[in-house]
Amino acid sequence: MTYTTNRWFSFKTKLKYGFVAFAIVILHPFSIYAQHACALGKQKAVSILNKANASNAQMDQMEKYDVVFHHLDLKVERNSIAIAGNVKTIAKSRVAALDTILFQLHANFIVDSIIGSNRNKISFTRLPDIIQLVLPNPINFGETFEVQIYYRGIAPSGASAAIGNGFSTRASPTYGNQITWSLSQPYSAYEWWPCKQSLQDKIDSVYISITTDTSNKVGSNGLLKSITPMGNGKHKYHWQSNYTIDYYLVMVTVGQYTEYLDYAKPKQIADSVLIQHYIYNNPLAYSNNVNSIKATKSMLETFSETYGLYPFYKEKYGHVMAPFSGGMEHQTMTSLGIFNFGLVAHELAHQWFGDNVTCATWKDIWLNEGFATYSEYLAAKYLTTPSNALAVITKIQNDAKPGVGSVYCADTTNVPRIFSSSLTYNKGASAIRVLHYLLGDSLFLKVCSTYQTRFANGNATTNDFNLLVNELSKKNYDYFFNQWIYGAGWPTYSVKWNQIADTLLVSVFQSNAQSASNLVDLPLPFLIKTLQGDSLIFLQQSGATGFYKIKNTRQISNLEMDPESWILKSANILKDPTLTGINSLESNVKIQVFPNPVNDILSIKIQTKGQYSATLYDLNGKICGKFAFIDAGEINTGVLLQGLYLLVIEDQTGMSYQQKILVQTK
Repeated sequence: MTYTTNRWFSFKTKLKYGFVAFAIVILHPFSIYAQHACALGKQKAVSILNKANASNAQMDQMEKYDVVFHHLDLKVERNSIAIAGNVKTIAKSRVAALDTILFQLHANFIVDSIIGSNRNKISFTRLPDIIQLVLPNPINFGETFEVQIYYRGIAPSGASAAIGNGFSTRASPTYGNQITWSLSQPYSAYEWWPCKQSLQDKIDSVYISITTDTSNKVGSNGLLKSITPMGNGKHKYHWQSNYTIDYYLVMVTVGQYTEYLDYAKPKQIADSVLIQHYIYNNPLAYSNNVNSIKATKSMLETFSETYGLYPFYKEKYGHVMAPFSGGMEHQTMTSLGIFNFGLVAHELAHQWFGDNVTCATWKDIWLNEGFATYSEYLAAKYLTTPSNALAVITKIQNDAKPGVGSVYCADTTNVPRIFSSSLTYNKGASAIRVLHYLLGDSLFLKVCSTYQTRFANGNATTNDFNLLVNELSKKNYDYFFNQWIYGAGWPTYSVKWNQIADTLLVSVFQSNAQSASNLVDLPLPFLIKTLQGDSLIFLQQSGATGFYKIKNTRQISNLEMDPESWILKSANILKDPTLTGINSLESNVKIQVFPNPVNDILSIKIQTKGQYSATLYDLNGKICGKFAFIDAGEINTGVLLQGLYLLVIEDQTGMSYQQKILVQTK
């Protein structure tokens, strides 16, 4: 999902960004100005298991069955949030004797009757936002059952979805079209249909039938199977999808549209993929957005090359317009408030990251949104110019910096936090870019495509992704996840450099304003610029300080850090003529560090008395011990885990000495 406006922006800011986005679409459709600002009103407090107002016990009860199939058969018009009809559910018991079945449905709706597998009525109890059925005959483990709920009512308007309500109607302020649409993420599907809001219970298939006025078209998931005349100025749209789908991706949009068809041709299949656009029937809606609409084809082909074949290629991909601020990655048919290159790329990428592989909990939402946001950059890289791609990633990194806290979303009771623009979207994407940098192109793309095949049609946690990276790289990248996903903040680098004869001297100091102990471990890229040509070097930085000597016979005109913007950071780099020695503390004084390996007390002795500090870091950059001393000191390593650590000794002038320490258990 992408948000394109921020309700906390000033009115002038909204006008500014609105004008820029419009101008770029018209003048240069391949520029990306999608805003990832969380546009949210008053939100509902919910727990990680508590979808809507269900208690944990009620959610546990719902986990006793596995949803196999839903058929939504509803009456919906383009100018109303009234809903009437029925939803048939086929499910399978997960327990030995299932005697109580719960569904979630907002209290606004009246349940007229419930029919069971044998077409007999089932008695039920209406609890707040819950339908409870107590069965006379318990269902055995593995047996399927059928429940058909007939209901009617007016959808609520509590703005509890990620963008507005679960079910809304509104006229487009730009094109005038009146539209009714659903948007269920994260906890608002129950605001328009009876369901089970559990991320890990994906629905095997759905059939969606919508009766509406004959002047309307209906957009939904899967393939349009038929349109049935119903008489009295009504017809019924029948959509069907045979791919697994999560509850929040089931959608309905009703309005007056013009249909535009296109076809993508991924290299992996001989056939083509249908691209079906429902665009407002105002001619300007197409002409104003034609470039982004047509770009969908090349994006689908590009992402199929990058991540693997489009997951739902046997059905379709497409867009349906609705008057809200952003986009929502409804499976096989994204809902869009506006068109631009970045937004189209973002929501299309969600078909892989979010729809095919869905985050296992809302704590892991960065896997959906971080990859979709990073895909905006990849689309710009593969389909536009290098300068445009660099501008996109720079904007993503800048937009990440206001976020306070971790990418991993521990608090899922707070919907704005789940969809934090700075943390979930932009810092998530920035972290993925760092991983891309560490792995390199080939391995990074292998991780992405393997993630898609291994967890296809299912769910994945952050730990699942971590383990996959470790497996495919044959290295331990736990430190990366601890620093960039679970840790807060980002690195700030203070870099000084100087050239003495044929030696480049570089001093790097790293800090983190949000978390002093979260110092990242990275090979830092530096571009050495000379009149004879430029060269790229990498300096491994572990912990707070780094001091480096690099042989260089050419006269250096400048030193640039991270010229391709791989790293989310703040950096200040300057030439310092007073920098005359790096790691020269050892050459000035005799330093003894012993024993190494060590399993108890690490001793430090310096021949010349003075003011010194010693800091011991683990390889994640965490400070494990720090003290000041005159000429000798000790660190108790007996409390540390076995492994490599970095000892940094500094004097008052900033000269430093580093040594790796192997800590062993007794």
